[in-house]
Order: sequence, then structure tokens, then C-alpha cells
Amino acid sequence: MSSYSFLAEALTEKYGIEATRIQPDATLTDLGLDSLSVVEFVFDLEEEFGIEVSEEEADFKTLGEAAALVDRLVAAKGG
Repeated sequence: MSSYSFLAEALTEKYGIEATRIQPDATLTDLGLDSLSVVEFVFDLEEEFGIEVSEEEADFKTLGEAAALVDRLVAAKGG
């Protein structure tokens, strides 16, 4: 599963966000996630992809940036 597909699926299934609202330029805040939910979302990414996201890296703004971050971290670990 691609990182963006996982992001979209997690947002619809776990957080109840309508799929039509999920766009690469959407922010998690725009989609209604509060700061605790954003932290949980980052943990979900780490678990799903076997990566570690630093606090600085977790400061992504959009879903597209989050997907790019995951792709970069997965590539860096050799996966």
C-alpha cells in the first residue's frame, strides 16, 4: 500500500473523515484533527511503515508532505 493510500484510508476509517475531503493539499487541522489526534496519526504512520518520525519531521503541513516524508523515511531505511 502506498503511503498516501494509507493516509487516506486511515483518515476515513479511524477518524471518520469523508474521502472526498482528503486531498494532498489538505492539512490535518483542516480535516478536523486536534493535536492529540495528530500525534496518534504520526504513531500510526510509524507503526504501519516501521519508521521513526522525529518531532521536527512531524511538523508537516499537508497530507502530500506527510506522504512524501513517509516515502523518504522508508527509502532511507532501505524499504
